[in-house]
Amino acid sequence: MTTDRAQATNESLDPDWRRYGQALLHAMAEVRAETPEDIHAVLMETADYWLSLGLAIGTEHPEMASRLLRLIETEEPELVELNADAQHFVAEALG
Repeated sequence: MTTDRAQATNESLDPDWRRYGQALLHAMAEVRAETPEDIHAVLMETADYWLSLGLAIGTEHPEMASRLLRLIETEEPELVELNADAQHFVAEALG
């Protein structure tokens, strides 16, 4: 992931970080299933980075985050599905 926690063993991770990591793994399960195992660590680190970037933008510049989201998901059904996925991820990651 994006911090030194990537070097830690799973047993030494605090419960919040472990829950976040598990939520990220579950969210990326389909992607991981379609890719070679030897690149999973890079995929997870990349996903963690972009998720962190999106959260930073959303926190500091919510109007820009809304504009970016509209650029990414121009179709209403996809946006509704993305919002549902986001709610599920937050519930899993934060408990």
